[in-house]
Amino acid sequence: MTEIAIVVIAIIVLIVGVIVYGVVSTSMGYEKDVNKNYIPDRFERMMGMEVKEKETEEKK
Repeated sequence: MTEIAIVVIAIIVLIVGVIVYGVVSTSMGYEKDVNKNYIPDRFERMMGMEVKEKETEEKK
C-alpha cells in the first residue's frame, strides 16, 4: 500500500514540476508563449498542437 502512495506522490510532484517550469520559463522569457497559456510553445509543438495567438478584443 505504501508503494502506491509513493507512486501517486511522485506523479503529482512531476506534474506540479512541469506546471511550475512552464509558468516560470514563460514569465521569465526563457521560452516563447504566443497564446499566453503558460505552456511553452515548444511543448505544444511536441504534442502536435497548432500554436496560434489568442484573439483579443482589439483584433476582432
